Amino acid sequence: MTYIIGIISFFILLTIFYYVAPFLKLIDEPNSRKRHKGNIPLIGGLIIYLNLFIFMFYFEIGDNMRTVLLTSIILLILGALDDVIELGIIFRLIAQFACCLIVIGSGLLITHIGDYMMMPKLEIGIFSIIFTIFCVIGLTNSFNFIDGVDGLCASLALISVVFILIISLLDKSYIYLIEFEYLILFSIILILFIFFNINNRFKIFLGDAGSMFLGFFISWLLIMTSQGYETSSGIKEIIHPVLALWCVTLPVFDIFSVIIKRILINKNPFKPDRRHIHHILLQLGFDNTQTLFLILILSVVLNCFGLLIYYISGPLPALVSFILLLITYVIFMLQLSRKANIK
Repeated sequence: MTYIIGIISFFILLTIFYYVAPFLKLIDEPNSRKRHKGNIPLIGGLIIYLNLFIFMFYFEIGDNMRTVLLTSIILLILGALDDVIELGIIFRLIAQFACCLIVIGSGLLITHIGDYMMMPKLEIGIFSIIFTIFCVIGLTNSFNFIDGVDGLCASLALISVVFILIISLLDKSYIYLIEFEYLILFSIILILFIFFNINNRFKIFLGDAGSMFLGFFISWLLIMTSQGYETSSGIKEIIHPVLALWCVTLPVFDIFSVIIKRILINKNPFKPDRRHIHHILLQLGFDNTQTLFLILILSVVLNCFGLLIYYISGPLPALVSFILLLITYVIFMLQLSRKANIK
């Protein structure tokens, strides 16, 4: 019943924000980099977040999740301002850094990267804070940067959440995942948004506020589930840290590939261009729908491959496979971008 109320809540918020967006100037207009037709409301992130915020009081969630959601208000508001007046990447990085410090201050951070074969759990020690900030800001921006085709960013976030839920079921660790039902609601909300994002009638966009929030939320969700939950019988991990990587394979691969390509041509790694995987596929002649499905299929295949390696061979082969695939992906995308004549 709560899920049905969540769906109703989504449509109520959609109706309100759809007509309020012009007054808030949350409208995306086409330009040289944005090739959509017409002015589209940038309200998807606000709708998704407010639904999560409202139902935070109806579902059982942990203190860490509550901290992440409340801190995200800052990122969402500043992101919405960026959507309106384009404050720029430096401003976004400062906002992300500040939000990371708030969450870390509550006690949530990456303290280890798991155990591998005969090696004990690898602790990060004094580098925990720096490493956590690097990972969160990196993944947050990977979702922000890849938001270039209708439905892509939200679909990749949905795939990440679904894989976390699947792993928790396979490992029977879902009993420790306090937010299991809450994450199902999150998945439903994402599906609803994707429908309107890819539909030409009443189309809405995430905006920078939405894509940054999704990246920020997924980052901390992976940290929460891979670093362990406090239970009556001790700390229980929901997923192994290496599986956290495999849950966001494509966003991680894409940001590494793009940054390396920009560095090779002496370009600012944070300056927007058309070198992401979706831009390359579009340049090669695929339309938006074909590009979306190709990327999503690739994402699911990569994630499934990682899980298969992990459950057959263990954490170390899964980590090595991730690194080798990342290198292969970067080389392949460099070649593909040349074929697409993207300079």
